[in-house]
Amino acid sequence: MTLEQYAYLAEIIGVVMIIITLIYLSLQVRQGAELLRSESRQAQVTNDLSGVYKFIEHPELGRLFSQEETPSFADKTRLQFWIVGQMRAREHEWLQHQSGALDEETWLSYRGVIYFLLGTKRARDLWELCSPFFNADFVEMVTAMMHGIPDIDFWERLEEIA
Repeated sequence: MTLEQYAYLAEIIGVVMIIITLIYLSLQVRQGAELLRSESRQAQVTNDLSGVYKFIEHPELGRLFSQEETPSFADKTRLQFWIVGQMRAREHEWLQHQSGALDEETWLSYRGVIYFLLGTKRARDLWELCSPFFNADFVEMVTAMMHGIPDIDFWERLEEIA
């Protein structure tokens, strides 16, 4: 083989090595994206569970959302900041979806919780009070999805279960 043929062979080997490297890096990026999605889902599950545990620790929250009597200032404060915490978690999930870190199906399952969170007039009034402190596009999305949705009777039905 001549020196020129060795140079061609070296170029071919170099191109093959570059292709192998690009394939390897592509796989690494894909795995990194999957890891990011997994960590994001874990954070969302943790947020959701903290909201559930609040109801376990403070079961009166449900009654306060649905009762006709006006709650005390302290109770309204509790409800207000529960709404802030839960809607902040939904806003985070929405932002993750907007950035592509959360797929559509998962986002829709998390988004559905908003119907429950804002299921009573009191909850919607509290949301209206604090919504200016959230991402404007998120608030617009929530407003559109809640438009025309009737109040839920979850708390009354729960009370009736024997």
